[in-house]
Amino acid sequence: MQGVYLMGYIPSLAILVLAVAVNWARFILKRGGVRTQGREGGDSWGAGIRSVDVIYRDHAGKRHYVTVAPEYLPIRRRSSVIEIVYDPRNPKRAMSVGEFERPVWKTTDGSFFFLAVGIALLYTVLILLLT
Repeated sequence: MQGVYLMGYIPSLAILVLAVAVNWARFILKRGGVRTQGREGGDSWGAGIRSVDVIYRDHAGKRHYVTVAPEYLPIRRRSSVIEIVYDPRNPKRAMSVGEFERPVWKTTDGSFFFLAVGIALLYTVLILLLT
């Protein structure tokens, strides 16, 4: 009978796996990310949301692009220079310093952790109340 109760945690486990997957770049960059400066390369529109394309160079001088959401850009920026953090082993894995330094619980991707824990706690409370 315990196996039936444990199956209720599968949605939370699935959401937790999703949370780790979408935050993987942040974990890697925390371990060994390198800071550099990029230049604004233009606007990008996806699903009606404006983003900024940033062009930066890695340690070997090769150009890369990263798309940055407006909420992760400096509030009062006067130039087109944007700070970027990238992985030297995979320079295409990058994000703006604004996104990188924001606490994970204040990001959209980080909210998946709380969703998974919340569902598991709710399920636990329901099981305890019903048994």
